[in-house]
Amino acid sequence: MPYRSRALLETWLTEFTADHALGGLARVIPQDGTLGGDTGLIVFPLGGGTTSVYIEPVAVGDRRWRIHFEPREQEAVMSSAQVHTMAAELEMSAALCDFIETKSAAHLAGTHSN
Repeated sequence: MPYRSRALLETWLTEFTADHALGGLARVIPQDGTLGGDTGLIVFPLGGGTTSVYIEPVAVGDRRWRIHFEPREQEAVMSSAQVHTMAAELEMSAALCDFIETKSAAHLAGTHSN
């Protein structure tokens, strides 16, 4: 399976959600890869869907991933309970990014050893 294919990322996301409750929020969406390659992007909405983060590799072939915060059109005003919820969602997005980095490193190591 090609690195970063939508199918591979969906498999990793399914594996992660088996042990972590994401409430079905995180999903893999298609992303245009280099030369039309089959790649995906992991999207995770935050704060009741008012904004999202997406997780993508630092560079092609790099095992490291980073979290992008989508811009907001309006300022966010939240109660303390809502901020606690968003903080938990951010923690989960960081855990998912760590998981994807670990899976990427293993996948890349397996690819280079073949």
